[in-house]
Amino acid sequence: MRGKRFKWCFLLFFVLAIGILSASFNGTTQGSGDPNQGRLKGDALVFLTNLKDIKPMERMMQRAIAAGNLRLADTQVENLGEYVHQRYNVYYKGIPVWAAQLIRHLKNGAVYCINGDFFQDINIPVEPILNRDRAVAIAKNALFGTADELRGEASLVIYPSKEGYRLVYKVDLQGAIDQYWFAFVDAGTGELIFKYNNIQTSETGTFGVGQGILGDWKKLSVDLVDGTTYYLVDLMRPAKLITANSNYSENTSSASYFTSTDNTKWSDRAAVDAHGYLGWIWDYYYLVHNRKGMNDANMQQVITVHLGKNYQNAFYMFSTKWMYFGDGDPKSRYPYPAALDIICHEFSHGVTHHTSNLVYAYDSGALNEAFSDIMGVSCEFFFQPAGYGYQKAEWWEGEDTNKNFGPSRDLSNPHSQKIWQNADYRYPDHLSEKLIMDDDNGGVHINMTIATHWYYLLANGGTNRKSRITVNGIGVGDAEKIAYRGWTRYLGPNATFKSARSATYQAAVDIFGGSSAQAQRVALAWDAVGVY
Repeated sequence: MRGKRFKWCFLLFFVLAIGILSASFNGTTQGSGDPNQGRLKGDALVFLTNLKDIKPMERMMQRAIAAGNLRLADTQVENLGEYVHQRYNVYYKGIPVWAAQLIRHLKNGAVYCINGDFFQDINIPVEPILNRDRAVAIAKNALFGTADELRGEASLVIYPSKEGYRLVYKVDLQGAIDQYWFAFVDAGTGELIFKYNNIQTSETGTFGVGQGILGDWKKLSVDLVDGTTYYLVDLMRPAKLITANSNYSENTSSASYFTSTDNTKWSDRAAVDAHGYLGWIWDYYYLVHNRKGMNDANMQQVITVHLGKNYQNAFYMFSTKWMYFGDGDPKSRYPYPAALDIICHEFSHGVTHHTSNLVYAYDSGALNEAFSDIMGVSCEFFFQPAGYGYQKAEWWEGEDTNKNFGPSRDLSNPHSQKIWQNADYRYPDHLSEKLIMDDDNGGVHINMTIATHWYYLLANGGTNRKSRITVNGIGVGDAEKIAYRGWTRYLGPNATFKSARSATYQAAVDIFGGSSAQAQRVALAWDAVGVY
C-alpha cells in the first residue's frame, strides 16, 4: 500500500421467547419504565447460570445447530482455553433473524452460562413478494431520494417487530459524509418499518517527533521508505497503524499518506496527535485488556484527519473499519484529534463492532456509545495525570477539543449538561429519565449517560442525584476490566440496560468472585441508576 491514495449474571426464568413490547417512540418524551427497543418483539433475555436450566437449553441448542438454526459466528478464547465464549447467530429456514445471537460460555470445558436471544415461535413464509430492486428503491426514496448510491446488497432477514415476525429486506445506503443507513423494508407490503444510521460517532520502523494541537511534543513511530521519505505509518506495534489525510474532502473511501523528509518537524498538528494517540490506544487495549487491536488479531488500523471543511464530528465507519476526524468549528473547537478520549471513543466502536456488535439504536445503541465513553476516560486515566485542565484525566468526555474548556458529556454528573443546549432536557443519570425519541437513533448519544454514570459510581464512587444511593468506588483499574469483559464477552447485539447489568455482574464474578466487593458494587451502582 505504497500508492498515493489508498462496536449480575441475573438468573431469569427459563425463557425461550419473550412477549411483544408495546412501547412507542413517536416524538420525544421522558419517563420511567423500560420501553427499550420498541421496534423489536423483545430482546429474548435468556441469562442462565443454573445447571438445571442450562442442561435443557444445551440440548435445544444442539438440535438447533444440527438443523442449521444456530450457526457459530465467533469464538473468543481466554487464558489458554480456561474460558471459551461462543457466539451463535440465529436463523429461520436459512434466513438470519436480525440482531439475534445466543452466546454459550464454557469454563474448563463445561458450560456455565448461556445468554442472548433465542426465538422459537417463528412461523412465517420466507418467499418475498417484493423484489430486491423495489425494496432498494423504497429505502432510497424514504431516506434520501433516488440519486443516492447503494452500498452493498439488500438482503433478506427475519425482523422480530412488536407486531410479530416479519420477512424484510435489510438495505444498506450510503448517504452524506457521516451517514450509512440500515433500512428495513417489509418484503410483502413494501413498508419501511425501521431505519438507523450506523455511523458510530466519536516490519521495521523508526521514530520521529512532532508538535500536537495543544503545543505538546509527541514521539512518533514512522516508516522510512527508500532512505529518504518518512510516512506516518507505525510499524513498531504488531498492528500496522496508519494516519492518513482526507485533504478536507468528504470522500470517506480515499485518503493520502502523510509524508516528510524531516523526521524531527512533523508539521501537521492534527496528524501528530492522531498518530501519537492511536499508538497509545493500541497499547492501552493490549496492556490493560490483553486485546490486540480492534479485532484482537492485529488488523491494520487507519485513522484519517481533516475530513471535510471544518467538519464538526468524528466517527468510526463499520464498512471501511477506519476512523474519521474533522477539524471542528475553529471559533469554538480545536480539531478533534486533540482529545485522547475522543480517539479512544471511536477506536472502541471498532472493538464493539468485532465483539458484541451492538445494534446502533435505542438501548443497544446507547450501550454502544457508553462503552466508547467508558473506554475513553479509562484510557485517559491510564496515560494522563488526574486533574482538571488540558491533557488531564477526569470524568469528562471531549474537553480537550473545547477552546473554552468544558465537557461534551460529564460522566460524574450527566445532569449538569444540557442536551443540544436545550434547557428543558439534560443528560439522564437514572433510568427513569431515559428519553424516548425518534431522533439520534432513539437517543443513543443521550441515554448512554445512564450507563456511563453507572461506571463513574462503580469506579470513583458517589451518590446518584435521583436515587440518593451511595456507592463506594472500586477504582478505575478494577472497574475498566469489569466493563470491558461485560461488554465484549456477554452482551449480544440487541442488549438492554438490564442485559448490561447481568453482563457486568457476571464479569465481576469471573474476575473477582461472586462474594467479592467488586461484584456487590457492580450491582449497587446499577441500583443507583435505576437498572434492576
